[in-house]
Amino acid sequence: MYAGHFAAGLAIKARVPQAPTWGVLLGVGFLDLLFGPFVLLGIERAHMTPGISPGFSLDQIDWSHSLAMSLLWSVVFAALFVRRGRIVVATIAFAVFSHFLLDLIMHPGDLALWPGSTTRLGFGLWQLAPRGWWWFELAFILACGAYYGARARALGSFGGRWMWAVGLVLILHLGNSPWLAPTA
Repeated sequence: MYAGHFAAGLAIKARVPQAPTWGVLLGVGFLDLLFGPFVLLGIERAHMTPGISPGFSLDQIDWSHSLAMSLLWSVVFAALFVRRGRIVVATIAFAVFSHFLLDLIMHPGDLALWPGSTTRLGFGLWQLAPRGWWWFELAFILACGAYYGARARALGSFGGRWMWAVGLVLILHLGNSPWLAPTA
């Protein structure tokens, strides 16, 4: 749900306009930004699964994406914004944690409660609907984009080019189409 995370970021920004856009958008992707180096360091593991939605398996992602670590990373990242006030700190923390909440819908039971926990969470929309998840995410992006646009127009304090922002998220989503994925 790469594009969906950014769409959520736009909606979060629309709700709390005083939060810095860069902080919110970096926040919604922060867990994935940790995941990459953690894989390279051997702390976490993933492998490609061509022909099986979503095209990869996240074998061990406990240090970046578990419930406990998502909460911890939310606090750590939000602490960087402490000088901007409690509302902004809470907003940035929620932006980071929103990643876990959205992954919970998509992931097939690979989200641990904490590193090493045998209890795994995930509703598995990627596997329940190998192509339907894409339409679900598109609807989510459109809803978040509509909210962002409506708030941008109503407040006039951010999002002067809101259609470009929503358009970029849609392009990112189109590039993540299951119809473009390699097959086995």
